[in-house]
Amino acid sequence: MKNWLKKNGLELAISLLFIFALAVCFFLWQRSQRGLFWFTLLSAALSAGLFALFFLRALPRWIQAIKNPEPLALPGERVKHAHLQALCLFALALAFYVVLTATARLIAGKNARFWDTFRLYGGLDTPSYFTIAKQGYTWRSDKGELLHLVFFPGYPTLCGLLLMVIPNEMICGYLAAWIPFLLSGPVLYDLLRLDHGHWEAMRILLLICLAPAAVFYAYPMSESLFLLCMACCLYFARTKKWLAAGLWGLLASFTRVVGILLLLPMAMEWWAQFKTRPSGAPLRESLKDAACMLLTPLGLAFYLYINFTMAGDPFIFLQYQQSNWYQHASLFFSTAAMQADYAWRTLLDGKDSFWGLWLPNLMVGFGSLALMAAAGKKLRPAYSALFAVYFCVCYGSSWLLSGPRYMAVFFPLAIAAEKLPIKRKGLLPLLILPFTAAYTVLFALRVHVW
Repeated sequence: MKNWLKKNGLELAISLLFIFALAVCFFLWQRSQRGLFWFTLLSAALSAGLFALFFLRALPRWIQAIKNPEPLALPGERVKHAHLQALCLFALALAFYVVLTATARLIAGKNARFWDTFRLYGGLDTPSYFTIAKQGYTWRSDKGELLHLVFFPGYPTLCGLLLMVIPNEMICGYLAAWIPFLLSGPVLYDLLRLDHGHWEAMRILLLICLAPAAVFYAYPMSESLFLLCMACCLYFARTKKWLAAGLWGLLASFTRVVGILLLLPMAMEWWAQFKTRPSGAPLRESLKDAACMLLTPLGLAFYLYINFTMAGDPFIFLQYQQSNWYQHASLFFSTAAMQADYAWRTLLDGKDSFWGLWLPNLMVGFGSLALMAAAGKKLRPAYSALFAVYFCVCYGSSWLLSGPRYMAVFFPLAIAAEKLPIKRKGLLPLLILPFTAAYTVLFALRVHVW
């Protein structure tokens, strides 16, 4: 018993502390609610339980990554035209989503022509991005609020740069989405090849392209740019190019608030490289790498500075989010309860928002947790640790409508899917495709997909 405690004491202590903290949070949240329907309480409990299961299963590898990290992986044998294959796969994905969206709208009588589908962004964040690209953050609402400050500047900045060359906002908007998405294919391939074989990496890329909300890569939104930034940041961190990793991390946090979370996997990769460095290697080099990693928060700092210069408050965007979009930091299982409550009500009322909004959000939330609980422990510890904080932040929004879109960008979910104990891996895309196609059609018909 003594030997067992000595070997597993840290894991046991962290596990008990985590379970206690989660149980206290759940109890206090439940006590603060009034008139909870059994279905909403069950959804919250299921969300908390799945997250706890994932955490406890991933914890041993996190501890191992601190005590005895794995040595730096080397790229696999170079495969001829592999980058071109990845690029073509991502190009086919874009074509698939555009054609499926246009076909659905033509059949439903929403469009008169195929090309009309390219203007299908009026209800998204795209018009706000275009306004920022042309005018900066100067637009004010009827109440005099600078509401565009809630949108991070990475994607509109890229649109603005393209507008300097091509004076057409729609073309620039699509190019600012398509080019990063296409480039992310070869980068993700190289990143995956550090841990997987060629065909395994290609299957994971296919799963990334078939994420339920991958349709957003095909339209003028920030998903593609953030995917590229995250992939480049992690690839350069894994390959010891820390200045490049820090700069791409900076761009990630300039594009999305969750970009700042890349500091966690970067720190874990830095630690692994530090612990496994050759004996006699100068400490100065490792400290310089760590300093490069700290470039990442500067993207968020620039965004806060924009808020300060425009409104006098670096955190004014949080106030706008709460007063106009009813969003503030919350507990992820509280979001599951909220979504379940609205799903139940809209189903009983026969509203189509059940199919396009609440059901997909619940399915992706529970599906992501179940997938990571099943296979997350097989992921590289830096990826599973990133999921823990990424999920808590994304699904911790008090009024979450875009869960599928946020989780589509988290590509390690595709790695976890590839690691499921399924003999015929080729069946996975076939199982996912119907759900992805259905969600794309709902997006095309604008059935409350955000």
